[in-house]
Amino acid sequence: MTNTVANKTIIGVLFFLLTSISQSAFGAKHPIIQFYKEHKFDRDVEAKHIPPKLASLFLDDKEYKDARDVLQAMRTLRYLNYYGEQMQISKYAQGAIAAKGDYESIFDEVEGSRTVNVFGKKKGNEVREVFAVVQTKTQFLLLIGKGKLKKSHVRNIPKLTKEIQ
Repeated sequence: MTNTVANKTIIGVLFFLLTSISQSAFGAKHPIIQFYKEHKFDRDVEAKHIPPKLASLFLDDKEYKDARDVLQAMRTLRYLNYYGEQMQISKYAQGAIAAKGDYESIFDEVEGSRTVNVFGKKKGNEVREVFAVVQTKTQFLLLIGKGKLKKSHVRNIPKLTKEIQ
């Protein structure tokens, strides 16, 4: 009888460990994805999950070449777009930056009242996962993408965010 109890205890512990490991490795979402999901149904927020290669077909080759190149290097693209009060914009931007998790800051760009913060995960010479937080006086934009982005693609993300606006 003690063998049966010990076997059940061992099986229970193993089940618990496997469940915990699988949730942390496969089921857990990155904090920036959680941020996206929490706010995609907020009032006055536009949220889209679009195929980037399809979106690139709608951009003019000559006028939007840099933005088109970024889209063609991506596999997935999501964005949140909010126009409204400066206080809410600031709150969204702070929340998105706080949700960077293990992403590292790649660069920041300030152009007048427009600030772009770009974060990503690198693998070798490429950035595989990236997100950008854009904040102006009247707008907040969060762009989340995956792909095989070279340095030139990442540097052109602010141009892409202008096209989404």
